[in-house]
Amino acid sequence: MNHSYDLLVVGGGVIGCSVAFHSAKKGAKVMVVQKGPIGGEAVALTAGLLAAQADADEPGPLFDLGRASAALFAGQVDEVRELSGIDPEYEPCGVWVASSTQKGKDRLLDKMRWQQERSLAVEWLEPAAVKDVHPGLGENIGAAYFPTDAHIDSGLWTLGLAEASRRKGVRFLDQASSMEFLRERRRVSGVRTGEETLLADQVVLAAGAWTPRVLDALRISIPLEPVKGQLMVLAGVPRAFRGPVYAGAGYLIPRFDGRLVVGTTYERAGYDTRPTLDAQRFLADWAARWCPGLRDLPVVDFQGGLRPGTPDGGPLMGRLWDYDNLFIASGHYKSGILLSAFTGHYMADGILGGRWDPLGASFLPERFREKPS
Repeated sequence: MNHSYDLLVVGGGVIGCSVAFHSAKKGAKVMVVQKGPIGGEAVALTAGLLAAQADADEPGPLFDLGRASAALFAGQVDEVRELSGIDPEYEPCGVWVASSTQKGKDRLLDKMRWQQERSLAVEWLEPAAVKDVHPGLGENIGAAYFPTDAHIDSGLWTLGLAEASRRKGVRFLDQASSMEFLRERRRVSGVRTGEETLLADQVVLAAGAWTPRVLDALRISIPLEPVKGQLMVLAGVPRAFRGPVYAGAGYLIPRFDGRLVVGTTYERAGYDTRPTLDAQRFLADWAARWCPGLRDLPVVDFQGGLRPGTPDGGPLMGRLWDYDNLFIASGHYKSGILLSAFTGHYMADGILGGRWDPLGASFLPERFREKPS
């Protein structure tokens, strides 16, 4: 059976659902096809940091993109919550970054300097003030506080986007057993999956860490690879932490239900998402070092998932050069949740209206196109 759409989104994770939602808001007839369950890795991984300032290493296009996306969350969360009935637990409480060494403090002070030069809110807290805010945090020599950063439940955010999209008329096909692209010269006319043929005027690849496999099927080469991350979830201590805290090589996020999320790792392990003993040991050692009071808390979950990474750490957003109607929205690495708010409307505006926000100019896939020798 054949079905025809204005837009076909390949991938039902947070980016694919955001693209579908914003496209449907513009009146497009949209289909999302996903090999696994809707939500993908975002439903499994529960960090949800929206740390546009705290997580930035330097000023530049990626920093500007993160801040622009962070600014969209309050409005989009209200809209998605009202449409879907799902509360993604968005909390703009700020993010703290603590240090235990003078070298680490100097790096934080330098980050504060260049952000304050841009009139951004950030302040330094001495150890006693840090202890007042986070009684559960161990010894430190102070922390930088980024009050406009936030966090969200990434799984609920993705499911909320999916349900809001359905309410806007988007169709979803998940657990697709197979997917064959239909090509006509410089166009991808759709995909054939099982007994269904899904035809579309425009196609967006938003398959996250599995995007390289999709690109291989289309004979397109882009340096995009899966990067494994693992998280530990503890039964929490109420009021021990007021919000997300970075410290050293890890972070801790208190959830609304009292659980504590401890993360994370960065591993090149192909497509293996299984939790490992080494990662458990690394995260347990981090928690014991920075939060000694957590030693006796039970571990209630341990999760592994994949992030799509590029060589320069920036996402891929725009048209793929070999095709006139094929676009990509992937490669968001560890900022997929943060950048989902911007990516959805950016892709919808560009594909359906021809209006590409200049903020996305540094992240066109063209930058990785192999030049003829």
